[in-house]
Amino acid sequence: MVQRGMYVYAIDNGPMEPQLMKTGQIDHLKEDGFTWEPPQRLDWLVCDIVDKPVRVLAMVERWLIRKWCKEAIFNLKLPMKKRWEEVMRCLTALEESLEKAGVHATISCRHLFHDREEVTVHVRLRD
Repeated sequence: MVQRGMYVYAIDNGPMEPQLMKTGQIDHLKEDGFTWEPPQRLDWLVCDIVDKPVRVLAMVERWLIRKWCKEAIFNLKLPMKKRWEEVMRCLTALEESLEKAGVHATISCRHLFHDREEVTVHVRLRD
């Protein structure tokens, strides 16, 4: 993101690459990614939190319903059993909660890495 000229709020308890920090394009905040709120509407939410899919989904739903971002891309780490069912449950729940809140969005989901137990979801809000 920095290489593409974006300014980034990095919400992460871990250390950041010193070279990235030298760019001046990153505000590194050691805060809880589930509770942090942006100071203004952002273009993107990019999330790769390792936690239960339902917890990540709840956080992303809050961002989208409150329109804190225009687009979101996030990973859902899948359980060992019934992965397909979990993906479908999560996507259906996301679609239903956005619809209930009157938020129009395009949702897509892909399994980008054959050797990872996760799917990547992209949501674009429509006005």
